[in-house]
Amino acid sequence: MAITSDGTQAFGIESSPVTINAVTYVAEGLSFSYEGERKDILDSNGEPLGATTVPGFTTVSGTLQLATGSTEPNVRQQTMTLSGTRNDGTYLITSCGEAETQGDYVKVSFDAYKQIN
Repeated sequence: MAITSDGTQAFGIESSPVTINAVTYVAEGLSFSYEGERKDILDSNGEPLGATTVPGFTTVSGTLQLATGSTEPNVRQQTMTLSGTRNDGTYLITSCGEAETQGDYVKVSFDAYKQIN
């Protein structure tokens, strides 16, 4: 019996499946990064008084299992919504790799950031 890569098996991944343009994908190996920037506080003479951090974007990288072998692998500039984790929200995919075949599955790597508004 062959395994069918229909994108409906989440394999225990809390934030899967995800939908992009009405197509279902399984998100795997998600790695989140929480950016921030240090801001120095200076007095009128330019002497340091202290510092603080300003939160930046939440970014994610991972792999999407394509729903079928004929699904378009170029998901760049598409949005996806993650739910079921502390990183819930809508993410804009900024880049993606070439589609890779692994047995009956087709996967594509991606990078995205969490939209603020």
